[in-house]
Parts: sequence; C-alpha cells; structure tokens
Amino acid sequence: MTATATTATTAAAPERALPPARLTHRLGLWFAHAYVLGMCATIGGAYVFQFALWEHPCPMCLLQRMFMLLSALGPAMIIARSRKGAVGTAHFASGWGVAIVSALIGSTVSASQVLMHIVPPDPGYAGALFGLHLYTWAAITFLVAVLAAAVNLVLAREFQPLGAAQASPALRRAAGFTLFVLAFFAVSNLVACLFLQGLHWQMPGDPTSYRLISDLL
Repeated sequence: MTATATTATTAAAPERALPPARLTHRLGLWFAHAYVLGMCATIGGAYVFQFALWEHPCPMCLLQRMFMLLSALGPAMIIARSRKGAVGTAHFASGWGVAIVSALIGSTVSASQVLMHIVPPDPGYAGALFGLHLYTWAAITFLVAVLAAAVNLVLAREFQPLGAAQASPALRRAAGFTLFVLAFFAVSNLVACLFLQGLHWQMPGDPTSYRLISDLL
C-alpha cells in the first residue's frame, strides 16, 4: 500500500468509526435549530415594541440583544458544521459552551437592569408584557437558555448530531433557513443600533428618536 493510500485510509477512518445517526442525534440537531430560532423570535418580539409601539431600546436593551445573538451563534456553529459532515463531541461541546457563556453574561446585563428599576416607585423602563418588562423577560430567557444548553452538554453522547444532517434531507434544508434567519437578525440589529446612535460615540441612556435620521434632517 502506498503512502498516499495509507494517509487517505487514516483520514477516512474517523468518519467510518462514527456510529450511524439515530433518532436522538437528529433530535439534538433539531433542538439546535429551535434554540437559534427561539432566540431570534425573542429579538423579534423586541422589534414589535420598537417599531410597532415606538419604544426605543436603551443601550442595555441592545446589549442584551447582542448577547442573545452570540448565544445563538453557538448552536449555529453546530448547524453549520452539520452541513459539511458529521458533528463530533468536540464541535458539539464547543457550540453549546459558547451558548452558555454568552447567555450567562447576557443574564448579568438583564439582572443589572432589573435591579436598576426594582425599587418603588420606579415604573421601569418602557412598556411591559404580562406585567413584566422586556429586560425581566430577557433575564428569564437567558436562564432558560443556560439550562437548555447545559442539558445538551449532559446528554452529549445521545444528542451530538454526528451524521444526522446527511441522513435527513429535511435537516439539510432547515440548516440554510435557520442560518439565514440568524444572519437577518444580526444585520437588522446592527442597523437598528446605527440608526439609534447615529455617528456619535455614545447613545443616550433613554433614547427618544433615531439620531441618525435627526442628524441628517
């Protein structure tokens, strides 16, 4: 056997050593999709308050959105990897690790804003949903996200996608959609920040207009 053939056989061996994707592996990958889309849906709800109810987000609100996007980036890495080949334990753990760290940091931002407005008679910042302000919902979202990501790590042996995307045409199609949705919210949030802050170094703590438009007018 030539050296080239030996190298090719060695490189292919890890792929052959992987067991076939089971139902739990496919469910693990579908959960990664649900996590990313859930974070995007949460930001979409904030967009309703911003663009439909004209409640401008403060800098801390925007920071929480950014950490939601960063948290969603972890599972998105798993999804992107699944389009190229099998997802092993290392990639699976790294993706959910990013999700946990980002969600934990985001939760500290949310908790800080909750504490800023917790003492009566402070009415809180902006409107509320079911009696809770959006930053309180963000804190809850981050904590649930940490729990969900941690469960995936604990059950990594059963949930790591392996070759699930290759075994399921539906997962291959869903990967492009989910990654597009995440990219859309990342870009739209960046554009929203630009319009709110304009070309200034700092954003007002209680913005009342889109400074970029005000400056141009």
